Amino acid sequence: MTAQRLEAVGVKNATDRYEWDDGSDHDDVTTIYVEGGLHQGIQCIKFDYVKTGQPTRSSHGYSREGFTQMFEIDHLNNEHLESVEGYKSFTKGIQALQFRTNLRVSEMMGYANSEKFTLAVDGKKIIGFHGSAWKDLGTLGAYFIEILPTRLEPKGGEGGDEWNDTGDDGADHEGVTKVTVRCGYEGVQNIRFDYINKDGHVQEGPLHGSTPDEGFDLVPFEINHLEKEYLLSVDGYYDETSGVIQTLQFKTNMKISKQMGNGKRGTKFSLECNGMRIIWFHGYAKENLNSLGAYFTRLPHTKLELIGNSNGDHWDDGTFQGVRKVFVHYDESIRSITFEYENQGKVEAREHGLKAAAVGKDAEYVLDYPNEYITSVEGKFAKSNGYTYIRSLTIKTSKERTSPTLGNAVGENLFDFVLESKGCALVGFYGWCDYGVVHSIGAYSYPMPFVQDPAKLEAQGDDEGASSDNGGVDGG
Repeated sequence: MTAQRLEAVGVKNATDRYEWDDGSDHDDVTTIYVEGGLHQGIQCIKFDYVKTGQPTRSSHGYSREGFTQMFEIDHLNNEHLESVEGYKSFTKGIQALQFRTNLRVSEMMGYANSEKFTLAVDGKKIIGFHGSAWKDLGTLGAYFIEILPTRLEPKGGEGGDEWNDTGDDGADHEGVTKVTVRCGYEGVQNIRFDYINKDGHVQEGPLHGSTPDEGFDLVPFEINHLEKEYLLSVDGYYDETSGVIQTLQFKTNMKISKQMGNGKRGTKFSLECNGMRIIWFHGYAKENLNSLGAYFTRLPHTKLELIGNSNGDHWDDGTFQGVRKVFVHYDESIRSITFEYENQGKVEAREHGLKAAAVGKDAEYVLDYPNEYITSVEGKFAKSNGYTYIRSLTIKTSKERTSPTLGNAVGENLFDFVLESKGCALVGFYGWCDYGVVHSIGAYSYPMPFVQDPAKLEAQGDDEGASSDNGGVDGG
């Protein structure tokens, strides 16, 4: 696969004598080390790469007194580097850097006091860097390659023929919109998937299996891609003797299908890839469906619209696995806000604004992570002389809990706001603040697996009954 090269940005007239190039033949970037100092910008940068399972390291610039920061990328769990943002000076070179993966964003490393730049290519990841350096990092560029889908091999019984000549439903799909299943005494007789193509159109996929007289069609399981609903996983059972899949159940970020088939008989299997969604299927079938595999791609983070205006200093926490705690210090308005995030098994706190110990009040809300996540943040803000002021926040969670009011929701000329995306968790926040006032707040949303209410699950019975709000599928 040919890598795309983005030219280096930074100081003008960088000489060939100090140019460096790590190449474009790596698989992933795994760790980045940034060293810098006040007024000097970025002095030294080091990259750890992995290539065919073997680690390599490069180093550029010279270490001196100052700060040292490290950003690790968990490539073994499908995390990859997608972009670099930063600040550059035409006379001093690279002054600050911030790294963004498909899962989260690093802190700003350095001093954001010059011209901003971005190294990014939509739909691609960074696998190498190049640039120039002497005493300091003068310029920085990057190599990008396309992010390929992750293939999970077929699971189920032995037998059947591989689907089509290519073995799958094709590689031009962006997601699944409908699942149609026919069942008989031996198990699942056939299956068909409707897809959304890369051009945005819906296409009916081919039928896999057979359609004998004995059997019955099930009501299709539909996925509303227009509402950002994504197919996340498939659970099923297969019979080891006959090699036929007996039952399938599909899960999205918004609902769960009924058991489609003959119930929980045989050996269980699952198709799931953490942080990813299914975009098309492959497998084996003949008279019946024998096995099923899938292709996955990353779930998208969505940046929700900023509430308030852009005054003061910009902050951006990026995205994490979840939120553990929200803390605010306030009087008439919110003076500071702190989020404690889950970061690959570690708690990472990000504080914005200014705490004044002598005045104001404190309030906090603790979530039961990983069993609970934020589904929405509601609040109130005020306007005055062209400025906005965040006055209060109220948090709602996946456990249908609502926090007390965090802040001051009393006063005149207050405006309501909501940060929310259906079927998604809020996994990061950004905004603006200055002089001990939070002027605005926004959030990043991320599709999360639908959590079945245990009371509803018990009420609907085992295999055949289902409530109408969880995408139930009945035999026809």
